[in-house]
Amino acid sequence: MSLRLVASTVVALLVLAGCGSPDEEAADGRSLTVTLAAGEYFFRADEAFELRAGDEVTFVVRNEGELDHRLEVLSASSSSLGRTERVAPGAQREVTVTFDEPGTYRVICDVDDHLSRGQQAGFEAGPPAATG
Repeated sequence: MSLRLVASTVVALLVLAGCGSPDEEAADGRSLTVTLAAGEYFFRADEAFELRAGDEVTFVVRNEGELDHRLEVLSASSSSLGRTERVAPGAQREVTVTFDEPGTYRVICDVDDHLSRGQQAGFEAGPPAATG
């Protein structure tokens, strides 16, 4: 039960977030860095963030657990947009993806049975920023 609560909390943080700041503006979107902690069996954002279509995001995953973890970013159709190598305890890795379309995305850990134990989080990418 506590694993589901942690996953739900992460989802709420990611979906309701609004105070993330871009590292720099890109031509079609922003470049952001989002840091996530991983452990048995959760992902937790270090701070709230907001995404929109066109954003290029570097996810930095820091392993605070005792087992290896991995972060994979999935589209609404469950297509892989990118993933890290395995992240050993105490280490960190990163992966950069671009969110081309507004919609629902997920991050998961596909190491062993971690996903079935609830190690995932969902979030929304909103429409691109208005121009002009």
